[in-house]
Amino acid sequence: MNNKTGLKQSGNISKVLLVLIIAGLSFGTYVINKKGSINQLTSFLSNTVAQPKSDFKGYGIQLVATAQLDRAKNIMNDFARDGYSAYVLSSKHQGRTYYKVRLGPYHHKPEAIAIKDKVIRRYPNNPYVKSSLVIYKPN
Repeated sequence: MNNKTGLKQSGNISKVLLVLIIAGLSFGTYVINKKGSINQLTSFLSNTVAQPKSDFKGYGIQLVATAQLDRAKNIMNDFARDGYSAYVLSSKHQGRTYYKVRLGPYHHKPEAIAIKDKVIRRYPNNPYVKSSLVIYKPN
């Protein structure tokens, strides 16, 4: 690829990113106007992004289970920023609530395993990735 082609592609990517940012800001403004505050916007977005469909049946890559919701959301957001479909599930065990951060969902186990292998290659030193598991969610 010559330098002119690289610059042209880079310019096109910048334009696409700018359009996406403007669209996101416009959506945020719309939600704020309809909902009334930035806290409601944050709540709306986190509720929309963080939970998969409850009736989903398939596989996920569990990165961590923690009792701290803020920690789970931070980990989820880190992977989501890098382009992975990440979500948080909550469950109770012996009266305590735990938050499980997972990538996915995936319909087939080989697909989940391939993504897990890709994530391990991309983040070889990440402690969450090193101890990740492919989990089946029957419900």
